[in-house]
Amino acid sequence: MKVRRVDLVRPDDPHYLAAMSDAAQAHRRLGPRQDPGHIYRASGGVETAVRSWLAERLPLLPERVIDVEFLLDGRRAYERRFIELDALEGSGGVPRRVIEAKFSASPGAIRRGLAQLGRAVTLLSRRWQDVASILVLVEANRSGVEIDRERYRDLRVIGPDELSGDHGRDPPLLVLALEDLSLHLDGADLAAIERGRDEGEELTTRRRERAAQDEAEPTLEPSVGGVGPAPSLTFGAAGGSEDSPFAALRGLATKADD
Repeated sequence: MKVRRVDLVRPDDPHYLAAMSDAAQAHRRLGPRQDPGHIYRASGGVETAVRSWLAERLPLLPERVIDVEFLLDGRRAYERRFIELDALEGSGGVPRRVIEAKFSASPGAIRRGLAQLGRAVTLLSRRWQDVASILVLVEANRSGVEIDRERYRDLRVIGPDELSGDHGRDPPLLVLALEDLSLHLDGADLAAIERGRDEGEELTTRRRERAAQDEAEPTLEPSVGGVGPAPSLTFGAAGGSEDSPFAALRGLATKADD
């Protein structure tokens, strides 16, 4: 893929609004949309609250939509695309740090958020130097969002008081509780969030029940050569108690670095 232009525009940019309108019409032509659920419906209010909370602590750019022209492999014409960011720290039109906010009960939210940050930083770095990023997580359940410690062992968890620090190129994870955002949420937002947390807790319970069932059911390993089962049995991954729930993340965020 070749990129020939990268700019930043405001969310009310007329070209961006026209592109969003075209995309919405294209989706409507596909027929009725599946119900996205309560978490999705509440996420917009949470993202707005996170942005307001950040604006009290960081200089945020009003231009937080990436406007890019690129040429895909095998294509002859450049295409224009827009990528709206949840928040963009910077000054004087120069971005310093991309911020992605997630209101989720799924461990996969961290993976998706880091991937989104990576793509945004890659594009912005074609024009601006030293662009960093940060992932913000707000729980969308009542028992905590789990994180795969083995997969993300290098992921640094920070607290609100560490937000303005220099964390280098590797994005840290900022964990926020709903109490942190209470001044930026109205009654309708809170009602939507509570419905989302109920939904998230149900999803979390199901996921943990499936994981417990998978641990309890032995899996036969094929023998070398494919003749009959191997004499050993695998009973699933050990160490389920080492999962790091949201509450533990907040605890880690308050501790001094080792």
